[in-house]
Amino acid sequence: MQYSIIIKSLKYFLVFLSISIFTVLIINSATQQGADQNSLITFESEEFNSTSQVLTKPLFMGLDKKQQPFKISAQKATRFTDSDNIFNLEKPNGEIENNSEKFYIFGNKGVFNNSNQTLLINGNVEFTNKNSLKFETSVAEFDFNKQILTGNQSVIGRKNDSTIKSEGFKIINKENKVIFIGKSYLTLNR
Repeated sequence: MQYSIIIKSLKYFLVFLSISIFTVLIINSATQQGADQNSLITFESEEFNSTSQVLTKPLFMGLDKKQQPFKISAQKATRFTDSDNIFNLEKPNGEIENNSEKFYIFGNKGVFNNSNQTLLINGNVEFTNKNSLKFETSVAEFDFNKQILTGNQSVIGRKNDSTIKSEGFKIINKENKVIFIGKSYLTLNR
């Protein structure tokens, strides 16, 4: 059987091409295996080294000293390796029940300490019962065990048609007390 020159050259070319591809594959897989072993733990960034856990839409639930439930949720929570029980929160929401009424607290950023059950919130903080009571401030801390909300920044409180402005506040939920700190201005409307 006689082959033309084109067929013979195509046959040798394809054999050479297949050997070349096979050699490249072997070399490539060997270099990838060596690179994988070296890159198992190679994050040099401090942020990656210190971050232990990132949660999306977490929900923390617990009971206060009176066995009343509370919830804390957020869009995102980050826990760092140096503090197992402290979570940095984005857009945190807190909820606590007191007898038959629920109270809510919202803000831009927060820090939840799970060991002592406190929530520190910064930026556009709002504390409300969703009906008639509403407090607005820039920084507030809620202690879920003691059921005390405190803030040392200016606050505006509203209930029904009345408004109060103060330099700080302390709300003791279990005693139904609201204490305003510093200069306070009250406007009563009928």
